[in-house]
Amino acid sequence: MKSFIPWFCLVAATAANTVQAADGVDAYRRGNYFLAAKSFAEGPGKDPVVEYYMGRMRLYGYGELKNNALALRYFTDAAQKGYMPAQELLARYYLQKGKDPAQAFQWFKKLADADNTAAQMYCAAAYIYGYGVKQNTDMGRRYFIEAAKNGNPIAQFAVADHFLDSRDSRNKKLGLIWLNKAAEQNNPKALVKLGELYAAGGIVTRDLAKAKQLMEQAANQNYTPAMVSLGELAQKQNNFAEAKDWFSRAAEANNIDAQLDLAKFYLAATNPQQDVDSGFMWMLKAAQNGSMDAQKSLSEMYKKGQGVAVDENLAAQWKQTAEANASKKIEPDPQIAAARWLSNDTEEQFNGVYQLGGIYSAWNNPQALKENNYNAPPQMDAVTRKHLYQPQFVMAQPDTIPINDYFDVLAPMLTGAHSNDWSYPRYPIDKQIASLVRHDSMVLKHKQGSAPVDDGASYLQKDEEENSPDYLAQQTLGWKQQANMQAVLSEMYNQAILGNSSAQFEIGQLYQYGIGVVKNIDQAIIYYQLAAAQQDVRAEYNLGVMYLEGKTNPVDYQKGIEWMTDAAFKGNAYAQYVLANIYEKGLTDPNGNEMIKPNHQQAMAMYYLASANHFGEAEYRLADYLVKEKQSGLSQAAKKHRSDLIKRLYAGAAKQGVAEAILPLAFYNAMDSDPKKQEQAFETARREARNGNSEAALLLGMMYDRGIAVSPNQYEALYWYQQATTNPVSAFILGTYFTEGNGVAKDTEKGRALLQESADAGFSYASLNLGVLKHDVGEYFLTELDNARKQGNSKAGLLLADYFLQQANDPEKMKQARDIYEYFAGKGDKDAQLKLAFLYDRGLGGEANSEVAAHWYTEAAEQNQPIAQFLLAQLYQMGRIGKQPDYEMAKKWYKQAQAHSPYASVALGFIYDTVDDDYANAADNYSRAAATGDAIAQYDLGLLYENGKGMPVNPEKAREYFQQAAEQGYGKAMTQLAGLYFNGINGIRDEQQALHWYKKAVAAGDSGAMYQLGLLSETGVATKLDFPNAVSYYQQASDLGNEKAQMALARMYQYGIGVQKDIQHAADIYKGLAANSNAYAQYQLAMMYIDGQLGEPSIAQGKPLLVQASSNGSNQAETMLRLLNAQQEQKLSFIEPLQLNKAPVLAGQPAELMYMDALNEWNRGDETLSRMILDRLMTQFPHYVPAKKVYEQLNQQNKAPDLG
Repeated sequence: MKSFIPWFCLVAATAANTVQAADGVDAYRRGNYFLAAKSFAEGPGKDPVVEYYMGRMRLYGYGELKNNALALRYFTDAAQKGYMPAQELLARYYLQKGKDPAQAFQWFKKLADADNTAAQMYCAAAYIYGYGVKQNTDMGRRYFIEAAKNGNPIAQFAVADHFLDSRDSRNKKLGLIWLNKAAEQNNPKALVKLGELYAAGGIVTRDLAKAKQLMEQAANQNYTPAMVSLGELAQKQNNFAEAKDWFSRAAEANNIDAQLDLAKFYLAATNPQQDVDSGFMWMLKAAQNGSMDAQKSLSEMYKKGQGVAVDENLAAQWKQTAEANASKKIEPDPQIAAARWLSNDTEEQFNGVYQLGGIYSAWNNPQALKENNYNAPPQMDAVTRKHLYQPQFVMAQPDTIPINDYFDVLAPMLTGAHSNDWSYPRYPIDKQIASLVRHDSMVLKHKQGSAPVDDGASYLQKDEEENSPDYLAQQTLGWKQQANMQAVLSEMYNQAILGNSSAQFEIGQLYQYGIGVVKNIDQAIIYYQLAAAQQDVRAEYNLGVMYLEGKTNPVDYQKGIEWMTDAAFKGNAYAQYVLANIYEKGLTDPNGNEMIKPNHQQAMAMYYLASANHFGEAEYRLADYLVKEKQSGLSQAAKKHRSDLIKRLYAGAAKQGVAEAILPLAFYNAMDSDPKKQEQAFETARREARNGNSEAALLLGMMYDRGIAVSPNQYEALYWYQQATTNPVSAFILGTYFTEGNGVAKDTEKGRALLQESADAGFSYASLNLGVLKHDVGEYFLTELDNARKQGNSKAGLLLADYFLQQANDPEKMKQARDIYEYFAGKGDKDAQLKLAFLYDRGLGGEANSEVAAHWYTEAAEQNQPIAQFLLAQLYQMGRIGKQPDYEMAKKWYKQAQAHSPYASVALGFIYDTVDDDYANAADNYSRAAATGDAIAQYDLGLLYENGKGMPVNPEKAREYFQQAAEQGYGKAMTQLAGLYFNGINGIRDEQQALHWYKKAVAAGDSGAMYQLGLLSETGVATKLDFPNAVSYYQQASDLGNEKAQMALARMYQYGIGVQKDIQHAADIYKGLAANSNAYAQYQLAMMYIDGQLGEPSIAQGKPLLVQASSNGSNQAETMLRLLNAQQEQKLSFIEPLQLNKAPVLAGQPAELMYMDALNEWNRGDETLSRMILDRLMTQFPHYVPAKKVYEQLNQQNKAPDLG
């Protein structure tokens, strides 16, 4: 037994679990961004992973107020410490958004030097075309060679092209190797190049069919140069129709070479499809698209009037255009050239892995892009302890229990009558002898003739003398039979004398049985020994039989065993079967002396050997033994192996003609996935049941119950169940149905009696159901569950363990639960493995151990346990297997789980959404889970539509999904739904609906709703003006980490709005915000120090805060810093820049909404915009009282600071 785990370990583990949940990295990966932000702020130092995550939170506004400048700083810090995801982001950022190819190259180079293939390719392109770095083709080649080694097909083609361009034959062979590598990856350029080599011959053997096949493979990718090559190849073969088709397809796709080729095709005099007009039109198109050859040809066509009227002026113009283009040295745009090289000439912009995705380019809602705002982040479902260990006191349903489990109980009834019957198997005698014997057999029908013996014959009468039989004929009766027998025997003797072992064996048989010769055991032994000396195992077996049957003189049982053993170990199935029976029961002589003691192990070994030789009786007998063996201690894998073996044995025995195996086989075939075997099982069960076989009636009932090989029919099922004689299985099935009233009139008393009868007979499922029944009526039930557990019933065991785990105040019960999970997990039960893994995962009942948890999750996941697959994927996602997250493994297991778990689809969507910025895949997975009613999936999908992530903004669809999730009680969805109602869907606002949902969201604990209700209460929008309520809501949101709520409280205490003015309290709030890099809080705190609101004026204390605020994006701080510097250095003069009016268009907006917007802008740190809105509000609505009072309070201290 395992060591005792005291209860305090569980308490400690729970505490440790809390610490683990508070870990910022883990919280970030789970999507708990507010907790992550708090943990990162409190944590000592910053490692690059944390800095990268902080950058992502600032960039997306997840858990932190959105701040692009701060995000970029965090990314840079992480990248400089070598964190590759940050380097990748910065490389793409400077390439796409920063428009700084030199800076982009520096980050790509760091990645390339760390063996990042995409970065190697970028560096190769940058060096080759001089984009962001000085052109250097040798350096470019170095990078694309490294990328080629890593398997990049574009790089492999570049390497091939380089070597094929060499004059050295060895280099050409090397080029061909690389070309084939690229072609194997379906690279269109490589396919065309390789096709051209096969068409030309030389470095490879000329093969036009191969050339065409390769080019078509490239053309199927819409690669127009391949079409051009195919057209040229067809034209060379005078296949004009095919050439025209290929040229036309490429020309219509705007390939200039194809347009020129098509023009020449139509103009060719040898072409039966010559069409000068069409030739002129395509030549004109190619010329207009910049082909100098086309421009020259077009000039000649105008000059000669070919396909067009003669026009000397146009001829001269096109000639001049061609000459001008020829004299120009057109330098390709390095950016376009690099992009085309990286995309096989399909793109002129950096796309794919070089695209800056996510919020930088794929979000279409301007509100989500605003600085200093929170964006609602996507979430994941979580499996909880309650979810996993809630005891399910539900009866096991008879139609869900594997039929072979029933058969294990029924098997003794089916096989018991035959278990002691056996006889020595006999070899058949020679076919010719057998035929002669059958011919004269008394039991076979013969042609009409005289009987061999006539017991009713009388003496002849005188009048019968003339008809009396011939004496000689009587004496020679059967002479033909004897002659035939003698002929066969003579041939046998001759063969035996010549040493033919088969003849010796067959003569031995004749002497043994007295067929055709006088029975003579000694002679039989002589001939058998002659055959045995030549390794005829049949002779050895028959010798063994004669000795064991006591037919020798003297009787020698030991010699019989020796002969039998020798034959058995030489592979004789008869001998193996006989020895198995002897070892099974032992051997005694007629006097009762024990010659061989029973030896079960030896018997089973011989049964296995005989069964391996497909001896039907042995297969049946071995199956009989296996089904009788107790299996409570077997693992799931061992049980499956046992079941498969028994099924094979019964099938083998039935095939060999063992009738007793047919019905047992039907029990196994009924559970087979093959419909034909199910039909065979049904026919067997129906036939035997109609003949009165009780066990067959049970099987037939089960098949009707489950709809196996027949439509489900509970009435038929119950009929056949009741036709069976009472046994543990029928008692269990009927007892369960009577207890539940399923298909029969409910009779709990009768059902309980039947279940008790079945349980007393040792059927574990009956004990389980009896325990559930007792639990439901309030009786003591643990004895029944424990009995079922001891019998190996994992369902009962896990129910018992779950019940014990509920009693968290009893350490002994906790230990018992863990022991049960470990026992059944060790036996391969996937649910036990899941539950044990969760204990180790979360540290329940002991220390957390991710390695052990991963082991048991994997064991269960590989048996397709969907929750285990989900939790295993989560370990990979959280980076708790290995040193960092493995998102590919996480995706693999989530994909396997999602068929049965919407949680997995949500988690998969979450990775695509928050890690990969792949919103199309995120939407697919969220949609899949949302369709099942998963509230979090509906919420996440609503966010995609609301923010327009990779799709147009669609408030109506967002509302639809938020509504579905909100109606299921999901608080975050309530907040988003309220926001949509408040801001308006398709121009229609509904403040009361918004208020309703905000209040419900607050009750559900959502901090965003708390802030919003605080703002509504402070401004009196949609509800009454109520400062105490506003402070209360703001404080609740603040306690949950909402910085906008904290800024609101700081403003109220700083200016005494709705509360007693308290500068120190406001400063304390600002200090907390400033520590988290809040630029406005840093600015306000700096001004408090400079103004002396916190004691003596102190520029020394204020200026560093202004520097921080400025670097974090505060324009006010930047302005104040310039003013300070101008004041402190007399040589400098400072003119405050003119603040452009950036107030939003508010025409037609009511005063209360303008007021609310103003305060909301202040709370997000934009005091300047807030004051602009308030100024306009006072201009438009000078008597709007709520705003007027606050406006005055805010302007009391709005004066220039004394800078000394």
